[in-house]
Amino acid sequence: MAPSDTSATISDHMTAVARDLESASTTLANEFVRQYVTSTESGSVDRQAPVEAFDMAVRVIGLCADGLADRGTGADLPAGRGARVALQGRPVAEAVEWLRLLERVVADHVLGHAAAGMDEIRAVLGRLAELFDVLCTRELESFTSTYNELAGWQARVGTDLLSCLIAGPAVDASTVNDQARMLNINPHQRFRAVAAYHDPAPTAQQWMRARRRIMEVLWRHDPRREILIRERRGLLLALVPIDREGPGLVDLLTRMLDDEPGRALFVSAGEPGGSLPAAGHSCRQALSALEISIYRDQRGQVTQCTDVILEVLLAHNRWVSKRLIETRIGQLVEKPHLLDTLRVYIACDMALQRTAEELVVHPNTVAYRLRQIATLTGRDMRRITDIGDLNVALMAYDAIQMRRDREEARTDLRARLFA
Repeated sequence: MAPSDTSATISDHMTAVARDLESASTTLANEFVRQYVTSTESGSVDRQAPVEAFDMAVRVIGLCADGLADRGTGADLPAGRGARVALQGRPVAEAVEWLRLLERVVADHVLGHAAAGMDEIRAVLGRLAELFDVLCTRELESFTSTYNELAGWQARVGTDLLSCLIAGPAVDASTVNDQARMLNINPHQRFRAVAAYHDPAPTAQQWMRARRRIMEVLWRHDPRREILIRERRGLLLALVPIDREGPGLVDLLTRMLDDEPGRALFVSAGEPGGSLPAAGHSCRQALSALEISIYRDQRGQVTQCTDVILEVLLAHNRWVSKRLIETRIGQLVEKPHLLDTLRVYIACDMALQRTAEELVVHPNTVAYRLRQIATLTGRDMRRITDIGDLNVALMAYDAIQMRRDREEARTDLRARLFA
């Protein structure tokens, strides 16, 4: 048979199959609905009303008939389920599963009623496969577009919600709860803030790797992913539900830091809040604790707010800090070697020999300096109460220095988050 005759035969057969599909569209749609509902009940496909499934099947079968008869399909493609599946938060596979099921129903009908040679049947099935591929592509594009828009919207809502909680003023609990529900977050559970800072300032690639490690820990703790996040490159604040099974959040973060190469991360945690509207204080505590951790160069560990609670209080009460410095160690401020000696002496549990080893000086030098400190401060360097008093003054001194760094925009983390 000449090639032209073969082409004409295939064309005639496609036209005949198109007429058959049009006449059998109701039967095929009913069969599709039967199989679709069965698969729905088994839980493999998202639920959809049978009437709507029937109407969609009839429309797609009509498009198949038009495609086989070369009557065109592009302008009449249905507005499929891809967008709806994305809005429902369902897997992307569900956007095309119904089309693949309908394709099998139509292909089975064509094979069951075939009255032509293999070339004609192969040509018909190939054309149908192309048509369904086009339809599946449209569904996936619809899903992707809606998913990206939804993800962007959720990110904006989540960022705005967390920003509102960080800001400080009292928040309207009903507004916070409504926004949380829009994000599929239960606002009535307990939340805890976690902050992380990368030093030195990371490149985009370095921050991407560090952020991925942090998020893997948070998602391992909270598989439901009810987490609010605000970040800038090198700085991340997350508000995380804490009532989850398995290891605690701080334990997971500590393990991450133990395995971290380079020790570039500072991490802190605030105290838990009883609900989402009450979790703003945890955010502010985490940021304050992180600033203290950075000032003290406490890399590779989780600094909890309770660990530095006195420093946090002093950092937020400048007058108290100044008075503590003036009345206790004012005479030492201009003598940094004495301040350093006092710090190390306290850190070494008032052991003279250990202090000398830490400072790399002779024990007699340490003893001489301690006598100077006692003379200038009026404190007995062997009394626990006096040493405790001087230690609080040193914390106040650090708080003032840290406050000065914030004013010079070096460690004002809240300002950096809102920049």
